[in-house]
Amino acid sequence: MILGILCLLCSFKKGNDYILKPAGMFFAFAGLCSIISVEVMRQSVKRMVESEHTSWIQYSYAWSFACACAGFCLLFLGGLTLLVLSMPRMPQNPWESCMDAEAEPEQ
Repeated sequence: MILGILCLLCSFKKGNDYILKPAGMFFAFAGLCSIISVEVMRQSVKRMVESEHTSWIQYSYAWSFACACAGFCLLFLGGLTLLVLSMPRMPQNPWESCMDAEAEPEQ
């Protein structure tokens, strides 16, 4: 997340829009890492409850579990949004890309 924030701050300078792509990848990767850690925690709680050494009648996840899931959604969707924003613009019509090309020298 820190690398993503640094890339995002550097992209605010004029002409540094190419830094949005690494920022988006860093945020998406941070989101994936957070959802993996949440799933590992959920599996460990499930295994502890189903163990023979513990006698749990009822359990529920705390508000921090919901915050971690919301953080994953924000990070991952923010990363994907930055990746989409950093994609090159598609031409409006087929001739637009031809018009930008330099003319060939005549012989």
